[in-house]
Amino acid sequence: MKNCTRVLSLVLLASLCTGCTTIGYYHQSVSGHLSLISKRKPIADIVNDSGLDKKLIDQLMLAQELRSFASSHLKLPENDSYRSYVQLDRPYVVWSVFAAPEFSVSLRKWCFPIVGCLKYRGFFDKNDARAYARKLSGLGLDVHVSGVTAYSTLGWFDDPLLSSMLNRGEIVTASYIFHELAHQQLYLKGDTGFNEAFATAVEELGVSLWFEHGARQVEQDRYENWIAQKKVFSDFIGQARREFRQLYSTDLPADAMRDEKRKMIAELRQQYEGLVRTNDQLTRYRKWMAGPLNNAQLGALALYRDLTPAFKQLFVACGRDFSVFYRRVKEISRRSQEERTRLFRSHLEC
Repeated sequence: MKNCTRVLSLVLLASLCTGCTTIGYYHQSVSGHLSLISKRKPIADIVNDSGLDKKLIDQLMLAQELRSFASSHLKLPENDSYRSYVQLDRPYVVWSVFAAPEFSVSLRKWCFPIVGCLKYRGFFDKNDARAYARKLSGLGLDVHVSGVTAYSTLGWFDDPLLSSMLNRGEIVTASYIFHELAHQQLYLKGDTGFNEAFATAVEELGVSLWFEHGARQVEQDRYENWIAQKKVFSDFIGQARREFRQLYSTDLPADAMRDEKRKMIAELRQQYEGLVRTNDQLTRYRKWMAGPLNNAQLGALALYRDLTPAFKQLFVACGRDFSVFYRRVKEISRRSQEERTRLFRSHLEC
């Protein structure tokens, strides 16, 4: 029975990371993860090793405080996830490939048993991700490749803390831990946008509460301003996606539509520069704006941002009680796609 459970877990992992049924893809997914977990070391042992780098030990101790806070205050799963550590030899643990038709803002899906359809496909090797992206591009699709700092196996494995989760400061470390544990708390098969927005909402609510709990008002205010600026940028891109969707709904010939699309992308870059001139906090998105700005890149951002405000509003409606909030989200997750869409377009009540 134990071996059967292990095999089932690996099948789930292959689905989570990739959404592919080919043997080669299954192999890279499973071998990549098994290689990762084979390097795990208990954090409790590492922090007691006086011969190790003090900065790393401090980072790991902070991560353990955040891990405990996630369960005690955010009511996220209490297990051995993020109680072990893996030092990576690369900046990202996996790379996700997003794709969309040339004249559609809807992301392509990869479907498989157990977890349903996902709107991305992940690779443990950057070159494999780029090669697959080139293949999709050759089929006429818009593609976008993004490095991923952490991922969740939804509680099937005890996910390790990764070096990629530590190197960008306290807020980012907290965000990754809270976000990935939220996926363990609730996962809706086949709805990537729902899952990512829910986890993002828990992440942002959790980080704010972390600062509040520590009576660190200055840091909390700074963080909430950062989140507000993320919403400004997200709304800006959301409007662009609506304009592209409107373009694609017309009956323009392909060549004319392609020309109009190029013009709109150029205008989007100009509009962004105009925003930056009035709000220099948006300069942090300059690297992102240097990307292709195609349907796949715009769609990838939407997965994480479109429904996040609605989840956060629901949290407030639930009296800021995480347990009540989770119960209500679980109830919503049982509704049909049509009912969920209707609910999210209205004022959600607890």
